[in-house]
Amino acid sequence: MKSYVTQQRKPTDYIVAVVVAVLAMGLVIYALARHVVDKAETSHAPLQTRVIAAAASPSSPPPPPPPPTMVQPPPPYIPPPKIKMPSPPKPPMKHVSHQKPQKPQPPKPQQTPPAPQAPSSTSSESDHTAGAMPINNVRPEYPQEAQEENREGTVTASCDIMEDGKPAHCKILSVKGGHDFAESAMDFLEHSPVRYQPAMAGGQPVVEHNHVLHLDFTLGDE
Repeated sequence: MKSYVTQQRKPTDYIVAVVVAVLAMGLVIYALARHVVDKAETSHAPLQTRVIAAAASPSSPPPPPPPPTMVQPPPPYIPPPKIKMPSPPKPPMKHVSHQKPQKPQPPKPQQTPPAPQAPSSTSSESDHTAGAMPINNVRPEYPQEAQEENREGTVTASCDIMEDGKPAHCKILSVKGGHDFAESAMDFLEHSPVRYQPAMAGGQPVVEHNHVLHLDFTLGDE
């Protein structure tokens, strides 16, 4: 007959056996699940990527090569013609003569033609130059300032005496006593009605150029 202790151990052994069975079943289930997972992983092949190059566009045909350039050959060298220089002429031979050189003769004096004689004219006696004094009794104006200062003067002028006796183109040659006398003389000769005896030639009045006139300014004549 089994002891009491042996009888008390039976439920404990039963529980251990149950736990061991559960663990065994868990291991089996884990192994099966692991096997299924590994199979599933091996069934899927790895994805492979591939780069597809784009189709190249048709390129344009290359340009035709340039035509060859024609190089013109240089002209053939032609040597210049040789120029023959003429030989210099020989110097002339000098002949030595023993004759005495002739003495040079003085040139003959040329005869001068006789001077033409002036034609005799009966009117040459009546020809004369213009007069030096006015013929219409016109006198120049005495400068007022010179009269107050009791100054006297003389003016020498050169004028053209026209056919009617009027002086023209006058210019002062010299002045004595002051410049105001020259101004009065020029106003008298160019703007006054003074007339001189014109020059005569062949009985006709002519123009005499650069006739010299003397104008005296004296206080006693006023």
